[in-house]
Amino acid sequence: MKSWNQFGAIETIYEEEREFSSPSLSPSSSSSSPPSLHSIINAWSLDSGCEPDVLIRVQGTSFHLHKDRMISQSSYLKRHLTGVSNVALSPPLNITAETFAAVAEFCYRRRVHLTARNVAAVRVAAEMLGMTLTVGESLRDVAESYLERVVGSDASRVLRSCVPLLPEAETTASLASRCIEALVWEGDDVTFLDVVVEMHPQDFQTVAYSLNRRLPNHDVLYMMVDLYLKENKYGNLTEDQKTEICNSIDCAKLSRGTLVNCVQNPRMPLRFMVRAILVEHLNTRRSVAAAASGAQQAEQRTSLREFLQRDTAHRQAAQIKEAMDSTYSRIQSLERELRGMKKVLLDNSNALNSERSASFHYVPPESSRIQRGGRGSVSSSGFLLRDGTKKNDDEVGSYTLSAGPCHHGNKVPKMTRFFGHRFITGLKNAFRISNSTSN
Repeated sequence: MKSWNQFGAIETIYEEEREFSSPSLSPSSSSSSPPSLHSIINAWSLDSGCEPDVLIRVQGTSFHLHKDRMISQSSYLKRHLTGVSNVALSPPLNITAETFAAVAEFCYRRRVHLTARNVAAVRVAAEMLGMTLTVGESLRDVAESYLERVVGSDASRVLRSCVPLLPEAETTASLASRCIEALVWEGDDVTFLDVVVEMHPQDFQTVAYSLNRRLPNHDVLYMMVDLYLKENKYGNLTEDQKTEICNSIDCAKLSRGTLVNCVQNPRMPLRFMVRAILVEHLNTRRSVAAAASGAQQAEQRTSLREFLQRDTAHRQAAQIKEAMDSTYSRIQSLERELRGMKKVLLDNSNALNSERSASFHYVPPESSRIQRGGRGSVSSSGFLLRDGTKKNDDEVGSYTLSAGPCHHGNKVPKMTRFFGHRFITGLKNAFRISNSTSN
């Protein structure tokens, strides 16, 4: 969107404020234009060398203007000034002399003085005079841009200025409904409702039908209609008029409290009350159905939650069982490995014991055996007796030793010592022969 400075409106507002505040702008029977516009026309005449060539009458005020400047901006004036030099702007054109002065100023200077009080009138005049050029900035575009700004901050004043311009203000630019919508969006402000009672029934109906399309909630629209039926300045309305106005309200867009109030309101027409009762009954059925559906959904959600919990428990149990089976299988494998290791150790131990037993039970061959009486045998050992003679084993075996008084004191007999010595010597010889044979 282009900035407001590009339209030249802000500069005009401050520069031309004194000019448009002059009381000479009020309608009169004078044939001269307002002084400010008159000076603009004279300056244009001096610059172009052309005198005003058309006369336009608006509510008793005459404007002497240059034809080329007016038809260049207005398609309406272009049609009506073809072949003629004067024209009167009379109803149904709802344009005042003050508004047309602003229009003429824009045609000459491409500037216009706009305020919250006159922007609605200028916007409507621009639409009715066809000042909607597709090339460059038209008066409609300038007024619309300013209107969008001022509606947000001063919608109530703009709304009051729209009432005398109805129905054109609503049919051409939806000005009244836009102002009401802006006031509602500011916080459900209903201080503007006293303005609606000044509207003609047909104008109010037009505004109400526009609001029907604009408002998502019709509580404010219902309050407007109720106030208008109660305090309008045009007296009591017929039942048909009331019905036509109330048809602008969509009962389905009313809150529950407003709908109950509507059913009990004696000012409402009978048809509208019946429709409100039906909507209330339908809403009640929907509420009951919604409550039942909500309970069912809650039960379904509970059942679903329980199902999910059971499913989770089953999955966890399956995972635990799988882990236990895997652990049990591993334990069995380890037990088998342990039994195998024990068997190997036992076999090794038995083999070692067998080798040790074989080393202690060695049997030499027949050729290596010591024969009785041979060398190395015990029987071959002789014993040296006390008299120095040598006796063999047979003789020793038949020799009787006595520990009688023939021995001297506690001394061991000499023969006994020789016997022990020879016995040990014989054993050593036997083992020596056995080792030599095995080697």
